[in-house]
Amino acid sequence: MVLRCARPPLASGFRRTRGVRLLSQGTHLNPAQGGRRSTGARRALSAAIIALGLVATTAGTTASASTTTGSASVIGDRTTPEARFQEISAVVQKYGYTEKTASPNRPTPPATSQKTSKNSTFTPKPSIVGGSTTAITAAPYMVQLWYFLSDTEALFCGGALIAPNKVLTAAHCVSGLDWYNNGVIVGNTANVPTDTLPPNAKLSFVKRQWSNPSYNEAKTDNDVAVLTLDGTFPMATAKIAASTDTALYKAGTNATVYGWGNTTSDPNDPGSDVLKKATLPIQADSTCNSALTGDFIAGHMICAGPVATGDDATTTTTCSGDSGGPLVVGGKIVGIVSWGIAQFDESGTVTKECGIAGTYPVFTKVSTYTGVTLARVFDTDWNGDSRADVFARASKGGTARYFKGATLTTYSSAGSGYSSWNKVLQTDLNRDGIVDYVVRTTTGALYWRHKSGSSFVNTKLSSSWGAVKQIITPGDVTGDALPDLMSVTSAGYLYVYPGKGNGTFGAAKKLSTGWLAYSQVVGHGDYNGDGKPDLLGRTSKGALYLHAGNASGTFTMSSRKLVGSSTTFASAKYIVTPGDVTGDGKSDLVVVNSAGSMYLWKGNGNGTFASPVKTKTGFTTYNLFG
Repeated sequence: MVLRCARPPLASGFRRTRGVRLLSQGTHLNPAQGGRRSTGARRALSAAIIALGLVATTAGTTASASTTTGSASVIGDRTTPEARFQEISAVVQKYGYTEKTASPNRPTPPATSQKTSKNSTFTPKPSIVGGSTTAITAAPYMVQLWYFLSDTEALFCGGALIAPNKVLTAAHCVSGLDWYNNGVIVGNTANVPTDTLPPNAKLSFVKRQWSNPSYNEAKTDNDVAVLTLDGTFPMATAKIAASTDTALYKAGTNATVYGWGNTTSDPNDPGSDVLKKATLPIQADSTCNSALTGDFIAGHMICAGPVATGDDATTTTTCSGDSGGPLVVGGKIVGIVSWGIAQFDESGTVTKECGIAGTYPVFTKVSTYTGVTLARVFDTDWNGDSRADVFARASKGGTARYFKGATLTTYSSAGSGYSSWNKVLQTDLNRDGIVDYVVRTTTGALYWRHKSGSSFVNTKLSSSWGAVKQIITPGDVTGDALPDLMSVTSAGYLYVYPGKGNGTFGAAKKLSTGWLAYSQVVGHGDYNGDGKPDLLGRTSKGALYLHAGNASGTFTMSSRKLVGSSTTFASAKYIVTPGDVTGDGKSDLVVVNSAGSMYLWKGNGNGTFASPVKTKTGFTTYNLFG
């Protein structure tokens, strides 16, 4: 066991550890008790170590890890995800699962202290500690995250499919790593593959990754991330708790956790090769804070389970290897496996991975992060950097550019042939991770423009949308995790068209009337932080109103909130809602005024916007934005 800690342990004690399989546990020393978190991921090396830039190899040496590639070794070959999996599996088969812990301020102990499951005589019992075996049909959204660190190390975490191409997991499983070049996702199987893939297993590369920018590695705080797959998985998805789902967190509520982690607290436990589940009652924040020595952050974290007894035979808990997996109540994900308490001896070697008497496992509180998570689920990202971009068409010639998220100061060509459009909106109707457009032509035809093979194609949705006043692609209004379409008719009625996830829509549903009060109705994502898509309506005199989404997917003119003053947006010629431009998980607003200047109104995530920042000028020669 390799250990680096914030200060040399003076005596045996307890430390927080992250639960990763094949990897080390923990990165933060608790000054009060020498305690340290251990996160629940299964891998050859801790994601926490990677983020710190210090990697302990199986030979006992150290290497610097890049924050962009995650390790000096890169597979890079994207021929097939199956081939990449075999590369990673070969490392696991040869070197087994190693548990290591590291922190940058202490030298690595001798390599002789390392232990690997390959040479261990430990035989796991068939359960998470205190749990039981389950079939993938019980949690069809469960996926495995496999990552190649080096020729002698591999990483494993759990995750949950929350859209056909989106995986929710822990930030400590993602931050500082290069999942595009080194990772593969395995789904639709309860078994952990070895050298042979289960016959029904589905595999995918990762197209892009996002970790919460507020993730604090030292405290394992804001521990949430989303991976976008390089395609879609044909499995059921899980819903995530909304900010209003407070009842799901009531103390005593039974929750179910799923994972492939260690089945005992023994450091030599290689983890489970079959999916496990366990029932853990939610605990009150006061209980968690008291049991977890002040490292618990109420509002950001929850803890669950019967209090650990210190004896595996009478304890039910998550353990190493469960990181990133979901904690579920009533069919909704309420938590993400984050960290727990481990026991170390005087030499810094882990002697007990989890189930320390008097403690509970800790989870990221998902409802706190619903808004930032869904910003990734329904992102509109042209160039794959996890920031929304802005489409702009020239007034003459039909050429277009997309201005790149973050600052909107640089651009790339979006091609030509757009002269017949009078409306363009970004979305991803078929959930393939590639930005789509809903466009309307000057003749009133509505098209879905999407990628097919190496080219974009236009699929006609309707021939008679010429009289429609407003068209909106807000995200998921109906609550089924599929992007929807909305419109305002010439009579002022607001309609929603439920998306089917394949570029088609269900029957239109009339929501309310009175929407001709606005000269423009826009919206893409969540502006008030509750995880539900909102709408923005601008009057002809420049007043902008926020219409907050709700659980029923309805909007009315009677429930609205003025944004700024009644004339704040009087100079706005174009208002664009591409989504999260800055990458902070909050939906933003982009305005182009009559002088041709573009401004970014950064969303605060509470229904307000920061002061506008001018990003670029010279847009008087453009007349269509989306």
